[in-house]
Amino acid sequence: MEQPHAASAPQRTVGDFAREVGQGISSAFVLVAMMLPLGLIAFAPLGGYAVEAGLRAAFAAAIFGTLTAFVLSGALLPNEVPRASSVFLFAAFVLRLAADSELRASPSQGVVEILFLAALCLALTGVIQIAFGFLRLGNIARFVPYPVVAGLMTGLAISLVLYELPEVLGTHGGGGEGGGEGGGHAVVNGWAILVAVVTIVTFVLVRRRWPRSPSKLIGLAAGTAVATVIAVLGHGDVGPRVPSLGKLPLPDALSPLISGDGVALALAFGTDLLVTALAIAVVGSLDSLLAAVGEADGPLDTAHHPNRLLVALGCGNLVSSLFGGVPVAYSSHHAITTHHAGGFKLVSSIATTVTMVLLLRYGGPLLHLIPIAALSAMMLVIAVGLIDRWAGTTIDRLRRGQYDSELLVNIALVLLVALVTIAFGLVAAVVTGLILSMGLFLAVMNRSLIRSVQTGATRGSRRVYPPEQASYLRVEGQRITVLELDGAIFFGTADRLAFEALRAAHGTEYLIVDLRRVTMIDASGALMLNKLQRLLREQNVTMLLAYVSPTSRLGRALQGAGVFVQRHHPEWFEDTDRALEYAERRILTAAHIASDEKELAIEDFALFKRLTPDELRFMKPFLDRQLFAAHAALYHDGQQGERLYLLARGAVSIVAEDPQARGKPRRVVTLAPGVIFGESAMIEGGTRSATAVADTEVVTYSLSRANLEAIHQRNPELARRLLLNMLGHLSGLLRMTTSLVRDASEAVD
Repeated sequence: MEQPHAASAPQRTVGDFAREVGQGISSAFVLVAMMLPLGLIAFAPLGGYAVEAGLRAAFAAAIFGTLTAFVLSGALLPNEVPRASSVFLFAAFVLRLAADSELRASPSQGVVEILFLAALCLALTGVIQIAFGFLRLGNIARFVPYPVVAGLMTGLAISLVLYELPEVLGTHGGGGEGGGEGGGHAVVNGWAILVAVVTIVTFVLVRRRWPRSPSKLIGLAAGTAVATVIAVLGHGDVGPRVPSLGKLPLPDALSPLISGDGVALALAFGTDLLVTALAIAVVGSLDSLLAAVGEADGPLDTAHHPNRLLVALGCGNLVSSLFGGVPVAYSSHHAITTHHAGGFKLVSSIATTVTMVLLLRYGGPLLHLIPIAALSAMMLVIAVGLIDRWAGTTIDRLRRGQYDSELLVNIALVLLVALVTIAFGLVAAVVTGLILSMGLFLAVMNRSLIRSVQTGATRGSRRVYPPEQASYLRVEGQRITVLELDGAIFFGTADRLAFEALRAAHGTEYLIVDLRRVTMIDASGALMLNKLQRLLREQNVTMLLAYVSPTSRLGRALQGAGVFVQRHHPEWFEDTDRALEYAERRILTAAHIASDEKELAIEDFALFKRLTPDELRFMKPFLDRQLFAAHAALYHDGQQGERLYLLARGAVSIVAEDPQARGKPRRVVTLAPGVIFGESAMIEGGTRSATAVADTEVVTYSLSRANLEAIHQRNPELARRLLLNMLGHLSGLLRMTTSLVRDASEAVD
C-alpha cells in the first residue's frame, strides 16, 4: 500500500528500538483515547449495554482489524484505525435498528439481534471494499461530490451531538458495569458537566498550543483526573465509568448465520444492510484515499497504491466484524504523529498491538477510572471535528457576503442531505445523495474538458521580442505547454483532468492551465488543482493558472475550498497571454539573453537599417529622446497621431477597450526594445486607435511627421529608404496580427 522512497535504511541501534517500543506503547494509549468514544458512538442506542459493547467493538477493531490491514497492506505504520466518518454511518445503522419495535420485543430487547446485524453490515462493507480493490476501482469514491459527503457527515454529527448532550449533562440513564456509581439521573449533574468542560477545554488548548501532541489523550486524562479528585476529595458523583472487560473478544459475532433464524433476520433487513454497507464502503474509502494519498504521502515520503489500500481495509473490516468490531479506515493524523515521533513499521506496530491486548486483559482498573462524561465530551469534539476546512471556508465566504451560484448550490446540497439525515435517517440520506450525485454528474458532463493542448513553439504571447530573443523562443517553445479547458472541474472530471495534465506536462517546464471556458470549480476540483500544483512542482514543472484572480468567480471558488489561500498569487494571470509572457521571460532570463534594461542605440533599430554613419549623424537632430515612468501613457486612443516611436529600453503595451467588458482595457500587444510603433497614425495623419502604456520605465526615440517632412526636403533618398524600412516593419506586424487572429479563432465543426 505505501512504500518509502528512501533508498536504504541505516543500521538501527538498541536505543533506536527502545525508542520505537516506547513510541508504540504511547500510540496504544493515543488509540485508546480515539477509539473509546467511537466505540460508544457506535453502540450508544443499546442503552445500558452500550458501554460494554462499544468497548469490545473498539478494541476488536483496533487489535484485529488494524493488525489484519497492516499485515496485508505492508504499511509503513499501523494506520488503519476506527475513524469518525465511517463509525458515524455505522452508528446511524445501529440507531435505526434500535428503533425497530419488533427487535425491541425480542427476549434480549434487541441487543443480540442488533449486534449480529451490525457485525453482518461491517462484513458486507469489507466485502464491498475488497471488490472495489480487485476491480481496480480505487478512485470510485471520488465520484461522490464533496458537498454531499459533507452534508451526510454534518447530519450525523448533529444527530450525535443531540444524543450525547444528555450524557454530558448527566441526565442519561447510562449504565454498564460500574453503573452503580452513576446510576440514572433525572436532573442535570453539575459534576458531570465540569468533567466534560475540563476535557474539552484541555483538548482545545493543547491542540492549539502543541498541534502534534496527542490532544485527545491529554484531554481525556485531564477529565479523568478531575473526576478522580471530585470522587475522592469531594465525594461527588460524576456519573458512570468505563466498565472492566478483562478478556479478549471471540470471533463469534457472525455465528447466527449458521442458523435459520439468523439468515431470516438478515434477509428481513437486507435493504438496510446493503445500503449502509455501501455507504460505509464508499465514505470510508473516500476518507482513507484522501488521507493516504492527499495528506500522508507528501509528509511521509510514501506512495500509496489505492487498490491495495482498499483490499487491506476490506480485509480489516471483515476480520473486525468477526469480533464484533467497528469500521476501520486509514488515519493520516495517526500516521504522521507516529512518524514524527520516530516510529518504525514492525517494532512500533508490535508494541502498539501488544500494549492494547494487555490493556484489554489487565488494564481494567485503569480504564475504570475514565468517566463516561469525559468520553461523551470527546465524542462532541469528534463531531465538531467533522466540520472540515472546506465547510469552514464556506461559512467564512457567507459571512463576508461572497455569494455566487456555485456557493449557493454547495450550501443547498449540504443542508438538504443533512436535513434528510436528521429527519429520515441514513438510508434516505444515502439515496438522496446518490440521486443528487447522478443529477450533478449528468448536468455538467455535456461538454468535453480538454479543449486543446498547445506548446510555446506554436503559440507565443503578444509580446514582440527582438530577433535574437524571438529565435531562441521558437527553438525552446516546447518548454511551455498550454492546456485549454472547456467545461466544469468537479468531482466527476477532477481525476481525469489530473491525469491529462500530468501527461501534457511531461517534458515541459511551464504548464499553463487556461480556465477561460471553465463553467465552475467545485470543492473536489479545487482540491485536485491544489494537489496537481504540488505534484507538478515535484517534477520541476511550474503550473500557471490563466483567467483567474482572487476576486473572480473561479478564484473565489478555489479559495472557498480552503486551498490557494495565500495573500499573493504570482502564478495567477488575467489571461493566457500574460501567462505565456511570464513563462517566456523566465526562460529568457534563465538563458541570460533578456535585454529590457539595456538601452539600444539608434543604429540598432530596423528603421535605420543599412544607413551609413553619416546618415545616422544626420538623423539624430530629428529624433527626440524621451523618458516615461512605469504605467505612464505615451499616447491615448483618439489622439492625433503626429509621431512614431522607437522603443530603446523597457516594455510598452498597446491596449484597447475590451469589447466584452466595456471600460476594461485589453492588451493587444506588448513591445520589447528595438520595436517601432505608432507609425500608422503618423503616416496617415489620423487619430490613434489604441493607447500605449509603459509597463516599466521606458526610453523612446520619437520622429514627428513634421521632422519626417523636413528630412524629405533636405534628403529625399534618405526619406525614401526610411519609408521602405517602415513598410517592412508594417509587413512584419501584419504577419503577427494574422497569427493572433488564427490563435483566437474558433474551430469549424
